[in-house]
Amino acid sequence: MTDVDDLHVVVTGASRGIGAALAAAFAAGGADVVGTARNPATVVAGPRDAPGTITPVALDLGDAASVSAAATTIGSVFHGSCDVLINNAGVLGSRLPLADIDLHDVERVLTTNLLGTLRFTREMLPLMARGGAIVNVTSAAAGRAHWGGYSISKAGIDAITTMLRDELAPRGIRCIGVNPGGIRTEMRADAYPEEDPDTLPAPASVVPTFLAIAAGADPGPLVEARTWPG
Repeated sequence: MTDVDDLHVVVTGASRGIGAALAAAFAAGGADVVGTARNPATVVAGPRDAPGTITPVALDLGDAASVSAAATTIGSVFHGSCDVLINNAGVLGSRLPLADIDLHDVERVLTTNLLGTLRFTREMLPLMARGGAIVNVTSAAAGRAHWGGYSISKAGIDAITTMLRDELAPRGIRCIGVNPGGIRTEMRADAYPEEDPDTLPAPASVVPTFLAIAAGADPGPLVEARTWPG
């Protein structure tokens, strides 16, 4: 297990899929974790014998007031400091050509996935005064046709990642985008309803990438979880 003992880690979208797997793995490694979800009751507590903890916090990235309140709560839980922020939460939206898609759907997805992620990251920066890592979950769907607002949002996340990487480096904050690839999650099933989920790796398969980054590794601005670390 990569050493993440005693780190303060925030994982958004921690109620299922990759977020839930990350929260559990960090707690198992000794980190104290805040796992966020729109309904915090859906965040699964870590094993009782885990050396770390998982504290659920309500967060709706599409609601500015919720974002601000969540950051305040996290500051209280972590006594003013955060070492690692993993921006994992997001929504899929409609998969349609841009010429046909309802723009209200695009707006909803961008408000949550792109603007919400940026807003939450900005709210968390005061808690990262001693440096650390911001890890943004990206996707191969970034810029891909027929993926609607989701594609736009992930292309935007890639841009935010590279911009923040340069802007925050003087503060000792690494900013890295991780593309997990096709993983057996509910969102993947929604996007590909005819796909056999048993042909895909489980969310836990990408955990080593995030643990390594949290422990201090810096593979560059964008990394594929399936190929790094090898």
